[in-house]
Amino acid sequence: MSVQGSLAEMRDAAERSRTAAEPFACLVSARGHAELGRRSLMASQLSLAWRAPADLSGGSADVAERLRLASRRAFERGAQGLLVLVTHEASACFDRIPVHDDWLGLPRIQMWSAGSVMRRAGGEGGGAWGEPRRPVKLKAREALESPRLKDWHSQALSKIHEAIASGRLYQLCLTFPVSFSPPDDPATVFAALLARNPVDHAAWVSLPDFELLSASPERFLSVQGREALLRPMKGTRRLDGSSTEQILRELGESIKDRAENVMITDLARNDLGRVCVPGSVRVESLFEVERYASVAQMTSTIRGELRTGLDVWDALAAAFPPGSMTGAPKIEACRMIRELEQGPRGLYGGVLGWVEPSGDAEFSVVIRSLQSRGGEARWDIGGGIVHDSEAASEWDEAWAKFAALRHLVST
Repeated sequence: MSVQGSLAEMRDAAERSRTAAEPFACLVSARGHAELGRRSLMASQLSLAWRAPADLSGGSADVAERLRLASRRAFERGAQGLLVLVTHEASACFDRIPVHDDWLGLPRIQMWSAGSVMRRAGGEGGGAWGEPRRPVKLKAREALESPRLKDWHSQALSKIHEAIASGRLYQLCLTFPVSFSPPDDPATVFAALLARNPVDHAAWVSLPDFELLSASPERFLSVQGREALLRPMKGTRRLDGSSTEQILRELGESIKDRAENVMITDLARNDLGRVCVPGSVRVESLFEVERYASVAQMTSTIRGELRTGLDVWDALAAAFPPGSMTGAPKIEACRMIRELEQGPRGLYGGVLGWVEPSGDAEFSVVIRSLQSRGGEARWDIGGGIVHDSEAASEWDEAWAKFAALRHLVST
C-alpha cells in the first residue's frame, strides 16, 4: 500500500509505531530539496528480506548478485520498497579489507521489505516535522573532549602523517565514537535534531534491537533509470553565527579542503567508472559549498551512465564503502582505519538506502547519527587527515560535527 501524507502525518505515524514496538523507517528531506536527495517517506510493515551471513566475503560481484536476488524475491512478494542498511564493517564483504568485529553483533548488511509506504514529494521545510513536544536530554557516559581521547587523536594523526610521507596514503578519515545511554524518548531526540539541523537525508529507523536517529547531510549514491550519481562531501568549517559569509568564502578557497575534496572526487569517479559506460563519467560540479545550521560543507557531484545489464546493486558494490569516510587509496585507508581506530563503527560511515520497485534508489552516508543497540548508544565524529593537517584544527573540526547533538547532552 502506498499513500500520500505530510511530514506531520509521518511523524504521528512514526511515534505510534515506536510506541507499539513496530519496526519502521522515516527518511526525511527536512530541507525540502528533492533534487538533492530522497523525497520524504515513511516505510512500515517491515519484514526482513535478507541479511548477510556473518562469514560473507565473496567480493563485490557476489554481494551484488545476492542483493539482486533478494530484492527480486521481495518485489515479487509485493514489497512497496526496500530499506537497506550497510555497516562500515561490511567493507570486508566487498573486498579483502580487515575490519573490527561487528559492533554488538550488528549485521553487516540488512534488507527490509516495506509492505506500506507513506510518501511526501518534498517541498516542506525543516519546521514541517515540528518542534520537540517536551524537553529531552542525553546522558553521556564519559567526559566530552577528554584528555585521554585528545591524546589518542593526536598520536593517530602523527601515524597518518608518517603513512602519507612514506607514500602509503594520500588521505585518511579518522573517526571515534562518543558514548551515551540510549535515549528514553527517541521521538523527541529526532524532532530536536531536525528542528536545529534540517538536512536532506535525515532518518529515524527503528528495528528490533537497533535504532538510528540521523541528521546526515550527505548523499552517497543515487540511481535514476540508467544514471548513477555520487555526491561526496569533504571539507568542513564550524559556523559561529558572527562571520558566516567569511567562513563560507574561506572554505571555498581553502587549498587544504580543496585537496581533500578532489582526492575523494577522483576516487568516486574511479568507482563509477567500474560500472558505467566508458566516457560517460563526468564531474558535474566541484568544490560546491553548502551551509547548514552549525557547519559549512564542501561537496562535489559525479555522474555516469550504468552499463547495460548493471543496476543499483552493482553501483553500490562498486562504490562502497564511501570514499569520504575512508580516505585514499580506499583499500589501504581501510586497512589503516582498522589499525588506528579503537573499535568498529557500526552503521556510522556506512550507508542507508531506499530502493523502489523500479530500481531507482537513494542512499545516504550515515554521519551525524545516534546509533542505539544492546543498551548502548553512540554518536561518531571525525574528519579527513592530509599531509598538512594540524592536530588542533582537526580536533576542532571533529567536534564541530558534534554541534548537532551538543545542546541535548548532559554529563
